[in-house]
Amino acid sequence: MTEVIKILLIEDDEDDYFLTSDYLERCESPQFKLTWVTDSDSALEALKEGSFDLCLLDFLLGAENALDVLSILKANQVNVPVVILTGQSDTMVDEMVMRAGAADYLQKSEIESPRFMRTIRYALVRRDIENERIERNKVEQKNKAKDKFLAHLGHELRTPLTSILGYTELLIDDARNSPFQQELSIIHSNGKHLLSLLNDLLDMSRIMANKLELNVKRVNLAAFLTDIHSLMQLNAKDKGLSLNVVAKTKMPEFIQTDPTRLRQILLNLITNAVKFTDNGTITLTIEIEKPDVDDQDVEGQSVQPDSVLRFTVDDTGIGMAPDKLENIFHPFEQIEDVMRANHGGAGLGLAICKELVCKLDGDISVKSRMGEGSSFSFYIHPGDISTQPLEELALGQLSIVEPANLNLKLTGKVLIVDDLREIRRLTGHLVSQSRADISYAENGVKALEAVLQADEQNAPFNLVLMDIHMPVMNGIEALHAIRRHGKHLPVVAVTAASRKGLKESLIREGFNDVIGKPIDRFALASLLSLYLPADNPITFSNVEAQVSNMPTAKPFAPESALPHQGGSNLDIPALLNAQTTSISQPPAEQTADEVTQRITVGSGKKKVLVVEDDEDAAELLQLFLTHLGCDVVKSLCGNDALKAMHEQQFDHVLMDLTLPDCDGYELAKELKAQQHDCKLTIVSGHQADAGFMASIGIDSALLKPVTKNDLESVIA
Repeated sequence: MTEVIKILLIEDDEDDYFLTSDYLERCESPQFKLTWVTDSDSALEALKEGSFDLCLLDFLLGAENALDVLSILKANQVNVPVVILTGQSDTMVDEMVMRAGAADYLQKSEIESPRFMRTIRYALVRRDIENERIERNKVEQKNKAKDKFLAHLGHELRTPLTSILGYTELLIDDARNSPFQQELSIIHSNGKHLLSLLNDLLDMSRIMANKLELNVKRVNLAAFLTDIHSLMQLNAKDKGLSLNVVAKTKMPEFIQTDPTRLRQILLNLITNAVKFTDNGTITLTIEIEKPDVDDQDVEGQSVQPDSVLRFTVDDTGIGMAPDKLENIFHPFEQIEDVMRANHGGAGLGLAICKELVCKLDGDISVKSRMGEGSSFSFYIHPGDISTQPLEELALGQLSIVEPANLNLKLTGKVLIVDDLREIRRLTGHLVSQSRADISYAENGVKALEAVLQADEQNAPFNLVLMDIHMPVMNGIEALHAIRRHGKHLPVVAVTAASRKGLKESLIREGFNDVIGKPIDRFALASLLSLYLPADNPITFSNVEAQVSNMPTAKPFAPESALPHQGGSNLDIPALLNAQTTSISQPPAEQTADEVTQRITVGSGKKKVLVVEDDEDAAELLQLFLTHLGCDVVKSLCGNDALKAMHEQQFDHVLMDLTLPDCDGYELAKELKAQQHDCKLTIVSGHQADAGFMASIGIDSALLKPVTKNDLESVIA
């Protein structure tokens, strides 16, 4: 079809109109449709009634000139390109009309020349480019508005979720609420489900805006897969399912990938498999795929750099019809049969998996048959693994964590060090059955700080369970640092690796013992019996009052090594030790008040400022921190926080980024300026900006909702 260009001619001379019209009619390609008006009012009316590709404007229109008309068109937001027609060239006039917004200018004598057609085409091209720029700018503005809305929505939803999950967790941990455990667990699980949906929505938003960044690092494959198995086997067992991990080929010890995103993909696929399987087996299969088998060592002792690592999740669940599979990885897509089965979800999980796999330079596919199960398979590039020897993948004894009590009458303090919060929680649940007090650390640096602080408070740990593979400072480095400080407490290595000679190697590094992951409860019981003291039968008259409000059962591991019930800050083991010392040294007479005062002072009670404008969230943080043995001051706005910092010394500040009276980062900068040595942690529904954190000196950041475990990891 021949292109038709619609032109509006604003010209008060009829002869010039006929000249222009005659020339345009003779053009075969493109074709022109000309509309003629004689003044600015008629031109504006014509432009409002119809759309035009180009406007030809005579410089002189009776009492008006082109500058007046351009001003009128601009005031009425007319974006049609305008070419000025002049009787004779005048450099000054030409410059004036171009500055006024004209696309170009021509002498009327050039209407029948090739330059006339070139000028029209150039003006139209510039119009198209400008329209594209405007549309692109509109899309960018819409995306910015959407991102801003989602960030605000995320913050607004995370703040009430903090209260819902936090208070529910406190109620669950209180044995007095045992008649309502089922109802509380339903509230807690649905709150976590809502948080999961929110995270999926925000993840998809970041992916669509191309703002999702990878953090590629060296990953121990056996340890990584063992953690995946440990996290998911409880979910599978709850439905009576078997979860297996199978390696079809020999594997390298390390790969290069983003462990957080790879874990997210696998947990999503396995969670879906558990959700849609009522009986049978779920199997995670991994294998090295080689680009050309003929050129490779069939025994698997070496691989080429372009080999890929494939993961396949098979289930024996309800399956899907073949015609439903092509849309399964699209956002917000759910199979109708699945929706009728009320399995829930926003339909974002598989779409996120698809995008994350692509980010990792891989691809994902699915095979399924109705009533027989599904198979999701994806591959990623594991980095250059050609220099590593391949060995049989050994995940150790993949035993299910049993809920049965260990029935160990032991006391003492145990520090659990692992970079995965879920694994810390699982390990803490097992250790708590021994009646020991438990603290947590998320990496080697935090572990070292916790050990040194416990010694300063005269309440040292009796045992440290130390994961080997962690960011910031790994387990071996942390052990060496602990020993350099002259601390000889027992440290047990926790590792999923099982290569020959590993245990002997770790013992030579200075570990007292080694236990495999996932932790077997009977092996753990043996270790605890070896390193923890027996429960001390000595009691005081006030012990009953102090423990009267404590839970009689421990559905979860306690998250603080310091007793906190009843508003007391006394450390019972330290108090026992203090009285024993006093008895063994009769000349040093001390009253009970003096003993209590010495222990309270030695406990190193931390002063924490909480800056949070939501009163419910602030009260929950205060409650958590009080349970962790901290002295807490609340501020509901930035001005109150500055005033509090001016009047008191604080060890730590926990602050929200969104406050009613100031910018969060500016407030953080002022707080740091007032008390430079005070640690500062962002607790917000927004992801904290790493650049701002580094420039201001912010120590850490927590994303709402937060738990006592999260707070302990930064306060310790």
